[in-house]
Amino acid sequence: MTGPIRITKPLLDVLEVLLRALADQEEPHGWAIMKATGRSGPTVYGVLERLEQDGWIEGRWDDRPTEPNKPRRRFDRLTPTGVTSARDLLAERRPQSRPAKPGRLRWGDA
Repeated sequence: MTGPIRITKPLLDVLEVLLRALADQEEPHGWAIMKATGRSGPTVYGVLERLEQDGWIEGRWDDRPTEPNKPRRRFDRLTPTGVTSARDLLAERRPQSRPAKPGRLRWGDA
């Protein structure tokens, strides 16, 4: 398996959220991933950066005009390689975890 060098609990948490988002046909942004995982910003953004460097995710910037006092959002989604690798890694490291099934994630519009 190629991909992230360090396998950590935060990495596994983020991958679970990204797989759920894929099943729900959503692209979460960093804040939503933070809320869904209960992890801090530096932790989540560090994981996202590693995943992007390793080709597991692609990011895109929100093309809507920004609102005053709100930063521009960057949405992340798994690449085909990332989907396969994330599923394999979670099956190995978290076999008790349920596979991602369609169903709205509850992270609001944060």
